[in-house]
Formats: sequence, structure tokens, C-alpha cells
Amino acid sequence: NWLLILIIAMSPTLLNAQDCVDYHKVHCTPPQSAANYTTDQASRSGLLMKGQSSEFRITFYQGRDYRITICNEAPLGDKVQYQIIDWEDQSVLYDSKIVNDRNEINYEKNFEFSVLITRSVKIVVSVPADDKTLKTNTIGFKPKPTQMGCVGVLIESMITPKKGF
Repeated sequence: NWLLILIIAMSPTLLNAQDCVDYHKVHCTPPQSAANYTTDQASRSGLLMKGQSSEFRITFYQGRDYRITICNEAPLGDKVQYQIIDWEDQSVLYDSKIVNDRNEINYEKNFEFSVLITRSVKIVVSVPADDKTLKTNTIGFKPKPTQMGCVGVLIESMITPKKGF
């Protein structure tokens, strides 16, 4: 009986985790363009908590254009950041966290680019923790952030169109 009660109590959490598997397919809507992008198998979705990062590896191929679209559930807020980092030398090739001239921070949801040389990279997705989440009145304990939600990374590609006459 206790096992059944536990399964029923955990079912909303399990359902949320299962919904995240294909979250990018349903919720990440790329900007409309004339380009004929197709969804790349490297697209990913996962359940993340505030204060957590996750990463995955992908190879971008020479002669292809790529578009990355990121989306997330509301409990995570609008500050979900992703970086494209070179696998070999760990240099940051792109960061979605943009600081403008007035020192305001924005997080880009879409990025389109052409690949000039084939390279392996890792995409690191980070959800910052809220300051209020980490405050505590107890000694020796740090509260764990409990706000979580699905994050999707939709990766699309196409052959780079020929330019010029």
C-alpha cells in the first residue's frame, strides 16, 4: 500500500520529467525565415532546477548553417543562458548573455551562424539561482533551490546557400 501511495504522490513529478524529453519539439518555436532548416538529432531537452547547469556535446559541420533556439518553462524565468564552447581548447565561441551599452543584461533565445570549419563543441545551458532562494536563517544548512522546469535546445541545420552570381 505504501508503495502505491508513493507512486501516486510522485506521479506529477514523473510526468513533468517525461514531458521534458521532447520539450524542444513542441515548445521551441524558431523565428520565421525563408531558410529551409531541418531539425538536427542533437536537439535536447531536460529538467533543470534554478542554480543548475547541464551540457552536451555536438559536432558542427563545415558548409552548413545552424540555428539554435532555446525555450523554457515559466518557473525558471527569462534568464536561461547558453554558451557554445570549443571542445578542445574550451574557448567560448558564443554566449547568449548579452550586456548592452547601458549595462543591461539580455538573454538571446535564437542564434544563427555558418560553420567555416568542422569542430566539436559543447553547449552549456545554465539557469541562475534566485538570491532569495539561497537565503536561510539556519546555521550549517543551505536550502536547495526547488523551482524547476523544462528547458529545450532546438538545433536546426541546412546546407549553406551559395552566395553571389
